[in-house]
Amino acid sequence: MAGLGLFLSGCFSEPTVDVSPLPVKASKVAVVVNGEPISLEEFDNEFRLMKIYYSAVSEGDMRAIKLQLFEQLINRHLMVQEARRLGLKLTQAEVDETFRGALKDLPDDFIVILKNEGVSVAVWKHKLLEEKLAQKLVQKEVDDKAKVSQGEVEEYYWAHLGDYWLPAAVRARHLVVQRYEKFQQVLAALKKGNDFSKIAETFSQDPGSAQGGDWQFMNTDRIPARYLTVLAKLKPGEISKPVKDDFGYHLFQLIQWRPRRMRTLAEVQGQIHEALLKRAQDERFDQWMMVLKKNAKIKVKEDMAPVVGAALEGHREK
Repeated sequence: MAGLGLFLSGCFSEPTVDVSPLPVKASKVAVVVNGEPISLEEFDNEFRLMKIYYSAVSEGDMRAIKLQLFEQLINRHLMVQEARRLGLKLTQAEVDETFRGALKDLPDDFIVILKNEGVSVAVWKHKLLEEKLAQKLVQKEVDDKAKVSQGEVEEYYWAHLGDYWLPAAVRARHLVVQRYEKFQQVLAALKKGNDFSKIAETFSQDPGSAQGGDWQFMNTDRIPARYLTVLAKLKPGEISKPVKDDFGYHLFQLIQWRPRRMRTLAEVQGQIHEALLKRAQDERFDQWMMVLKKNAKIKVKEDMAPVVGAALEGHREK
């Protein structure tokens, strides 16, 4: 990790960084993308890195995953090439943040794990920078150009009104103990005027005891009928009489009832806008990527065809 720290602080001296393609020996070329060679070793590294991050992958899924990884590798090369064509580069700040973000959730022995999998730190870093540059390109060419109008949000809301019903719900505090002796301590504390939520934190065996027994708004159809009957007799702030059942001794304190109602446009327009924008961005990306691939010249070396399989059928070198 100390070596990686030196890389982050001293490897790049320029304010921007150009992510250049890795050199490939002619004898090692597996695929050529717009004249740029990709080695089988780069694909193998991609697969090894995938196994590090997703160690639970089953053997039965390996072939499908390898095909998908190979196509992802091709797509990333296409995007990085397009980024270079448009003159996009990574700033030093983006480079530093990329590595910091990648390391944040990784184990302390990640460099050792890389070495054990046969992947160099330099290869891992290069992949990260390619992904970051591709993300920067997609943000510029796809995400920033996708728009959703207020009219589209409103049209979606009125067409999907049924999705925005809030069911009837009740908010209450709940306390339950299993032993009668413990329940007597609860009643004694209440008689002294102690706060219900504090008593629940101290005595209750309900999962919500840490929140003072507050179960927030719970849909009435999720609450046993017997409990609803008890709550229906209470005024806000009032505490119920003891209720005994198979789970123990219960007390309830009513906070508020919420009737069934339709959520207003103002309440949900943010989430609708976000969902529509994500859909628009996904559709735009698919179209944009399709054009990028349609205009690309991709050739798979014939002796690599059994390895690559059908992922790039039609691009085999003749």
